Amino acid sequence: MTEPRVIELSEWDSKQRLSGLPTPREVLTTTVEEAIDACEDLGGRVVCKASGVAHKSELGLVRIGLDAAGVRSSWEELAAAGDGTVLCAELVSGELELIVGGLRDPHFGPVVSIGIGGVATEVFGDVAVVLAPPEPGELDDALATLRGSTLLRGHRGSPPVDVAALEQVVMAVSNLLDTDPSVVEVDCNPVLISGGQPLVLDALVVRAAP
Repeated sequence: MTEPRVIELSEWDSKQRLSGLPTPREVLTTTVEEAIDACEDLGGRVVCKASGVAHKSELGLVRIGLDAAGVRSSWEELAAAGDGTVLCAELVSGELELIVGGLRDPHFGPVVSIGIGGVATEVFGDVAVVLAPPEPGELDDALATLRGSTLLRGHRGSPPVDVAALEQVVMAVSNLLDTDPSVVEVDCNPVLISGGQPLVLDALVVRAAP
């Protein structure tokens, strides 16, 4: 049977569709001059990514910690590898990575998953799943089932994760699945926890092709 055709939105377009998503400050640049200005506005060092490309990191199309000179030397290559634009984001650090995703289960309908990111997810499959939209308190119960739940409560001096703020990410995914039936999958990965607050560093929305 032929697989249904899908369209993967760019990171920028995906984030625009996920209303209320907490992200780093970002600028979608169409020229190298815009990117250099963005670098200055975003603190002097930025992350630059090719836009409209899936699996950017694996392809070497994410450059971290670029100053203005680095932006100038990298912009054309990144733009040519993607859709002609480059996403510039402020450089942020954090204490933990999570993954938040969503899809349409053939039996249960829209569901949202939350998991510990990085090696924990790849090796241990440390993920909890809730129906969308989640009931009040359901996210807290789901997070408590994770093997890495201790990390969410604060670990080795790091602040606990703001669950109410994390719920904003979950609800953004849930609401998109609920309001746009063409959306078949959503992936927010990684969701960086910085000072206890979630920041979605990358997002992907997959839609059924018309």
